[in-house]
Amino acid sequence: MRHVVAGLLAVAGAVAPWGATRAQEAGDLQSCVISAAGADDQRTLVQWMFSAIALHPDLSDMAQVSDERRAEANRAMGELMVRLLTVDCADQARRAFRDGSAEGAFGEAFGRVGELAGEGLFNDPRVAAEAAGLIRHVDMNRIVELFLP
Repeated sequence: MRHVVAGLLAVAGAVAPWGATRAQEAGDLQSCVISAAGADDQRTLVQWMFSAIALHPDLSDMAQVSDERRAEANRAMGELMVRLLTVDCADQARRAFRDGSAEGAFGEAFGRVGELAGEGLFNDPRVAAEAAGLIRHVDMNRIVELFLP
């Protein structure tokens, strides 16, 4: 999928130095994508990211995603990208393509939605509690020593 996304972004053209207009177009697209991507869309993005990340050798023994489920995540993410860029934010995407800022604009827009979705994961009480459990393994005395004269 990364190669497909990279190919789509490459079609956008070479990234030239951004002028004020290009930065504005990128900001407009990012704002639109963030506004248009609801909770279900963020869930789709997180599931797609997880299904891909689970393949990493450092994580593959911790998480298993079936090929069928991974294919479904890819399909759903593809549909989401198409909808956001051709329906919900078509005008902003079109302007970004025209002025040559599409690659950066898409990266910023979807990157920010990914950040928001990731933050949302840690709002789940079970995830937050487990993450907070890290403190049991932190030697706070050593950390405090950093602040002592």
